[in-house]
Amino acid sequence: MEVSFLEENRPSFEALYEDFLHPNPNINREAFHKMVAYWPEESMARLILNLNKDDIEIRRKSIKVLGLFGDRAILPVMKVFFRSKDLIIRTSCLKVFIKVASLEKFDYLPKSLEKVIEHSLIDENPQIILSLVSLLRQLGKHGLTTLIKMSKDNNVLKAKASVTAIGEINEPNARNYLIELSKDSSVDALTRESVMYALESYL
Repeated sequence: MEVSFLEENRPSFEALYEDFLHPNPNINREAFHKMVAYWPEESMARLILNLNKDDIEIRRKSIKVLGLFGDRAILPVMKVFFRSKDLIIRTSCLKVFIKVASLEKFDYLPKSLEKVIEHSLIDENPQIILSLVSLLRQLGKHGLTTLIKMSKDNNVLKAKASVTAIGEINEPNARNYLIELSKDSSVDALTRESVMYALESYL
């Protein structure tokens, strides 16, 4: 039987995972890509289990590697997101989606992410709010409508963070909305400050 080059040179999963845990970032980087290339299913399963680790460094590395899987990681991570009520797990899942969105540069808004966004919108936890805003920012024009909706929220953190994110989206509709918002006398002082600062980025 002919053995493929990929199979012949495949390192063991456990050896790669040891390199994943190694403190040297160069060793990590090589392990990250080999985990994706040689052991995708095994790696995703193990890394998803790491999303609630107390060790923040292991969580950070796991989020980074899961992001490298691109849209393949969305559904398995989404299942964990909806199944868990743990703040660390849910925030970690959102950070995976942020990483995926930053690498994929979607031409559309995946339905799976749309469900995650809708669910996160009703959450008032500051970590969830900021993670959601970061995700919408990475989605660019596909996240703009939701950011505009959030910028009108009574929750000042939601409003301010959303306005800042809108100012970082290079779209005419984003700029036009901020100009419109700057003329709205009903906008509170803290949010207005964020609006004016965001508009400066266009100058």
